[in-house]
Amino acid sequence: MTTPPQIDAADRVALVGMGSELRGDDAVGLEVVRRLDGIGADRLRVIEGGVAPENQTGVIRRFEPDWIVLVDAIAFGGDPGDSKWIESDDLGGESFSSHKSTPAMLETFLTREMDADVALFGVEPARIEFGTDLSSAVQQRLDDLVAELSDALGATQ
Repeated sequence: MTTPPQIDAADRVALVGMGSELRGDDAVGLEVVRRLDGIGADRLRVIEGGVAPENQTGVIRRFEPDWIVLVDAIAFGGDPGDSKWIESDDLGGESFSSHKSTPAMLETFLTREMDADVALFGVEPARIEFGTDLSSAVQQRLDDLVAELSDALGATQ
């Protein structure tokens, strides 16, 4: 899915940020969803999944979303800060991330267990070393990433 999902303005969306704040750009999913918290009124639920987003499945299930959008740092070969809607099949089973479950595993689980469509919004990291902050390349793109995701969600900032 290289194009944004077709989310209707009335759809309920669970927006799940994934990553570790201790590993540089791995935190980009968390930072992006935090900036979207409070938009979309009752139809958007922002969830900070951190390094174990699978622990939030109860929260997601109770919200009863039409869509679940996962936001994570994903190495897909772009420039740092680039974004892409990613098919889980393109990820394979490997993950550089600090998550207990890879984004592909989580997407597969959520698709099977919940009556919702699942999409993955990936951001190319520059660095994910332990003890680093967001890179300047990713920091400079945060506003654009938030706007791109907001547009796809049909939300207003």
